[in-house]
Amino acid sequence: MTDAHKIRIFAAVAQSLSFTKAAQSLHLTQSAVSHAVASLERELDGPLLRREGKRVSLTDAGRVLVDHARKIFAAFDEAEAAVKRAARPDRGFLRIGASPAACQYLVPESLREFRESYPEFELSIAVADSPELSRQLHEGLIDLGLMIRTDRDRQLTFHDLFTDELGLLVSPAHPLAREKKVERNRLVDEHFVLYTRTSFTFHLIERHLLKLQIPLRSFTELGSMEAIKELVKLGLGVTVAAPWIASTEIAQRSLVWLRRRARRPAAFNCGADVPGPVPHDGAQLGGLADGGVTKHWDGEDGRCRTRT
Repeated sequence: MTDAHKIRIFAAVAQSLSFTKAAQSLHLTQSAVSHAVASLERELDGPLLRREGKRVSLTDAGRVLVDHARKIFAAFDEAEAAVKRAARPDRGFLRIGASPAACQYLVPESLREFRESYPEFELSIAVADSPELSRQLHEGLIDLGLMIRTDRDRQLTFHDLFTDELGLLVSPAHPLAREKKVERNRLVDEHFVLYTRTSFTFHLIERHLLKLQIPLRSFTELGSMEAIKELVKLGLGVTVAAPWIASTEIAQRSLVWLRRRARRPAAFNCGADVPGPVPHDGAQLGGLADGGVTKHWDGEDGRCRTRT
């Protein structure tokens, strides 16, 4: 049986295409690296590397071994981690993915509670939008993602964390913030400031507006919710967002949030990379109860109702 240690040495040479660099990375002498590779080639009955002066390249057999070596070492690492988890279930490593907004507004408090419950657990957080988090889940780069539920990917299983609402967020100086009735055609001419179009949130908003026969004609897309809120405060457009994203501004009355009465909520869920059925998603535009008065933007009949 081939020595795994020799395969590790060969893999280091194959990665750097240099015996010298491989020896430095492994803290071995260059002679020891050369002998290990030569011994491995004799055991496998064929050359794995081409040596042309100081240049090193892989043979076809060498490329095949590199591919298998990656799988072998990944299996070793997985086995080691599994044994450690079994021996110490209170210790481990968890890789989480979340959107920039979730990392800013939702994750910190949860992380504090997790740290208190599992002080010896290591955590890493990847910040990305939902489409990128889906890719990272599929490739095994993260263990779970905090993201909007979607029915596009049925290879992921979603576990509901909470049901959220999306609402119309406007400046207090905007006419919509003061009017008791808002005709649907008023929104046709509005300039929207929205989160990047590659996000699931953008597609939810665009799809829902089209359902209400409100074409998204004029909009600015930004990759920062903080920047979006500042533009809305300045009266440079309106946006659609969940209330927790602007909870401070809503409480300070620097922004007004209008709820729409709708039948189906947009759910933010935690996706795990395991096969299973995915619930169907929907979209709800939600709002703010402020000082005993709740304003509703009703996209179905075009009226904004005030309720005490």
